[in-house]
Amino acid sequence: MNIQPQPPKGIIKNLVFDMGGVLVDLDREACIRAFREIGYPEAADLLDPYRQSGIFLQLEEGKVSPEQLHDYIRDKTGRAIDSRAIDNALERFVTGLPLYKLEMLRNLRHSFRVYLLSNTNAIMMPGIRTRYFTQEGLRMEDYFDGIFLSYEMQLAKPTPAIFEKMLREGGFQAEESLFVDDSPANIETARKLGFHTYLARPGEDFRPIFNDL
Repeated sequence: MNIQPQPPKGIIKNLVFDMGGVLVDLDREACIRAFREIGYPEAADLLDPYRQSGIFLQLEEGKVSPEQLHDYIRDKTGRAIDSRAIDNALERFVTGLPLYKLEMLRNLRHSFRVYLLSNTNAIMMPGIRTRYFTQEGLRMEDYFDGIFLSYEMQLAKPTPAIFEKMLREGGFQAEESLFVDDSPANIETARKLGFHTYLARPGEDFRPIFNDL
């Protein structure tokens, strides 16, 4: 088991999930191919499964708007690329959300308070909300007690400040919480702040870890 350290049974009251690579499935290569097709191959140097850089990190931190991203890419390529084509390329990063994970979230809310803490952006989130979290006829908000998104908070993991702001706004304690993420850097920050942690592996069905809590 990958929880470090293994918490005593009954101590965990809150579960905090990352989204990309933990709940929703990612395909970075499909995203990179899509950007290459519209004439911006440099996206390969900026997009990462765990943490973006450059203009894409600024988008996730809410420091630039979708429109500013569009203008930036047009300026870099010298091409009048349609905004929707740019958005479509970025949205190719996300490929799906398994139904069993939605069922998992619903069931966990019977025993725990469940939160989402995600580095994401204003271009991808509308589609994620309406395409993936509505598969059971519910809303995204029906699966969580609190949703914390980097571009709304103007902070991004693994910065400690985003965890601290979540704790303040959510009104809960790190020591009573299990944080599930696929990024070692994010896990390390959470651990230093007192969270119990679990590093999810690509494609892993990690439901069994909750049986011991």
